[in-house]
Amino acid sequence: MTHRDPSLHAPLFQALGEAALALSAEKPWTEVSLVSLCQTAGQSLAACAEAGVTRLTVAEYLDQTLDRAMLEAVSDLDADAPSRDQLFDVVMARFDAMADNRAAWVSILEADQDEPAAALARAARRIRTAAWALEAVGISTTSLKSTARVMGLARRLRKVEALWLKDDADLSKTMAGLDQSLRESEDWLARGEKFADFLKSSLQSGATRRARAKAADAHSPEDPPA
Repeated sequence: MTHRDPSLHAPLFQALGEAALALSAEKPWTEVSLVSLCQTAGQSLAACAEAGVTRLTVAEYLDQTLDRAMLEAVSDLDADAPSRDQLFDVVMARFDAMADNRAAWVSILEADQDEPAAALARAARRIRTAAWALEAVGISTTSLKSTARVMGLARRLRKVEALWLKDDADLSKTMAGLDQSLRESEDWLARGEKFADFLKSSLQSGATRRARAKAADAHSPEDPPA
């Protein structure tokens, strides 16, 4: 089946997303079939096939709803607060949204252990989430240095998700883990930026040496005839 942009079929994916949360709250996500999703959503299998629906695209849609909740929290941020504090609030908004359907999200996240393809897809989406979170607090993700920021935050999101799975309703462990991760990441980011500077400098130096060598070859006398 072809993967297509869920936004082109928003009502369909909204119905499927609601069905996914309802079914996965009752049983493991690994036991939720595409047919059962379509039936619960009141959608024909033919319509779902036409829209390119798979269990992975439904999971993608659900992740997008969490990202939307995260980005909607930007309007409540204190613009004068440090970037780390703003980032904490933005990311926690995502976990708060997960808490609204905790049983379902526990089922979905735990299923990644048994579904390697789903785990890889979620890891890729986690990178996207990290980039959106950083952009939301005014941290650019378009430079070479920003790669370290995005990858570092994505990796930490995975660790905090693991804490969330075992947390209580007050999310105290999640908040503490996220706060510690963001504080530790500042040192890690500093090292990453130094490495990025070193890499950029090395690339520029290599390009300069190649240009000089090419210029030297162009101006060198021709070999004398034998």
